[in-house]
Amino acid sequence: MTQAPPPGALPSSAVQRGLRLSIIEGLLTNIYISVTAGAFLTGFALLLGADAFTLGIIGALPFVSQLFQFVGAYLEERIGDRRLLTVVSAGISRGIWALIAILPFIGMPIALRMAIFLFVLVISQALIGITTNAWTSWMSDLVPARQRGRYFGVRNTIASITVILSTWGAGIALDYFRQINHPADGYAWVFGVAIITALAGIVVLWFQPEPPLRRRERVRVRELFSAPLRQPAFMILSLLSTGWALVTGIAAPFFNAYGIQNLNLSFTLLAQFAVATSAVAIVTQPLIGRLQDRYGNKAVLIASMIGVIPLPWGWVFSTPSNQIPLWLTSIFSGIFWPGITQGLLNLVMDRAPSEGRGAFLAFYGAITGLGTFAAGVLGGALASAIGPTLLIPLGSITLTQYTILFGVSSLGRAIMAALFARRL
Repeated sequence: MTQAPPPGALPSSAVQRGLRLSIIEGLLTNIYISVTAGAFLTGFALLLGADAFTLGIIGALPFVSQLFQFVGAYLEERIGDRRLLTVVSAGISRGIWALIAILPFIGMPIALRMAIFLFVLVISQALIGITTNAWTSWMSDLVPARQRGRYFGVRNTIASITVILSTWGAGIALDYFRQINHPADGYAWVFGVAIITALAGIVVLWFQPEPPLRRRERVRVRELFSAPLRQPAFMILSLLSTGWALVTGIAAPFFNAYGIQNLNLSFTLLAQFAVATSAVAIVTQPLIGRLQDRYGNKAVLIASMIGVIPLPWGWVFSTPSNQIPLWLTSIFSGIFWPGITQGLLNLVMDRAPSEGRGAFLAFYGAITGLGTFAAGVLGGALASAIGPTLLIPLGSITLTQYTILFGVSSLGRAIMAALFARRL
């Protein structure tokens, strides 16, 4: 005999329908994410005239997203409809990318164009923060806790297939338009397709069931956002994750810039590296999900962190004529990074209580975002201070403004992996 769900809870059939729709939504949304980030965002910024410090600022912008998760948590409590909040905020944040796509065609000084570009990115990131908070809270209630590892492993695997196809296709398209000396046209087409698929994903989201939200009778802002401070286990996770964001973020904005400017890599080749990572992740993500369900998120997370310690050196040891280290970096990224990304998300879901969960997610996003912001600004400032003219040959490698940051990131990862193992 089937047991009835608790009063107000979604029936099992609705939950299963929601899980299927979320997979379709992830498939569509990841096309947009893969095309509007990484090498393509870096290349577009360079096309507009970005320097090293500006690239650092762009790398720091996710802090805006994470800070605005507080706004998302407050709106979640006030509105009580996470689906509506997610659809509206995501729709606007993705739609305004149309303005970014047409920037190269508008005649204006480079400084003004860059200012508009950064301003629109800030608005988009702010809305993404609201979206992320509401969506994560929504999915925390929708996906049964005992199935999270396996479910997100499958969801991420399917999404990775679209990442492979979209990344490869976008890389080929951008190289074609660059060869015919119309790179701006290439970005307009690529971003246009990304926006359409992203909006299609929002339509799917609208039909995804939402479990009832446990709301407080009265929203006290101070109490809402101070609650995480009284949860030691959650605070430890938040502080450690902030340190991790700092040591990885100090180099993250510059990998693709180094590939484009110093290694003379084409967008197609950069896309192939991303495809290799996604292809490996297709195989590893379901396995990681099962390992998380069997051995726990902490054990898999720490093992994955140890695995990514040497990855920045793949960029350091690569040359324009030898990209084997980069291929190895791409492959091992597909093995280890999924365990970090999903491991941290699962731990946040586990340690954030169901009541007031949005505030806990917002706090986590804001404090880790502070690490990302500090890393981007610090990395950009250091790269600018060192300057692009620094070239110090050391055997088979050459120290530059970027490779110094790659080495710092690798050392920082080792330190943080040890702290996670001891303190988490």
